Amino acid sequence: MIERSFHTTSDQGFTTMHDPIAARADAIHDALIDMERDASAEELFPLGYLIPQIPLVVDQLDYDPSEVTSDDFDAVFHEWLDGAFAQDGMSDADQSAVRALFNQACAKAPAP
Repeated sequence: MIERSFHTTSDQGFTTMHDPIAARADAIHDALIDMERDASAEELFPLGYLIPQIPLVVDQLDYDPSEVTSDDFDAVFHEWLDGAFAQDGMSDADQSAVRALFNQACAKAPAP
């Protein structure tokens, strides 16, 4: 689970703030894990590529949870994939497979 808690100070003490980015990432990560259980041989590589990247991307983000929405994670992750693909020299076919499975996981992930 990626869930983060942020504490803010108020007159009543500390309160915990919901993190929509971490919640969305966690839901997508769980969807990918579920997809891996029934994956075909062709889907194993893209799933194996995606699953460890979800928490990595969240850990590298610097944001204020009160200024983001859960949909922001999807956009950030697509941008991150562009850079990762260029660095990894991944074939167009593999890139398409990774993106298709990520989009499928996004559709399956419940809204936080």
